[in-house]
Amino acid sequence: MVKMNGRLGKSKGSPTGGEKFEQEFYMTASEAAAAFRGLADEIEARGRVEASSGDWTLGVNLAEPIKIEVQYKHDPARRELEVQLKLKENP
Repeated sequence: MVKMNGRLGKSKGSPTGGEKFEQEFYMTASEAAAAFRGLADEIEARGRVEASSGDWTLGVNLAEPIKIEVQYKHDPARRELEVQLKLKENP
């Protein structure tokens, strides 16, 4: 299980409400690296991948293929690289 550390940002929905849930986190570079390492270890084990914060834990039994989306904003005043990882449940 990967513990999501850092400062909480925007949130939508409820982790227990059966609807879509989103939570933003603002982390230091070392906190983000630790979270990604934890996710990588769980993905590589090909079992259950879980993330937790505070009083919630969410996870999926990993199914392949894994989808990764990369977006880049070219604005010279505000360049931004977004990497989104989508893990789906194995039925």
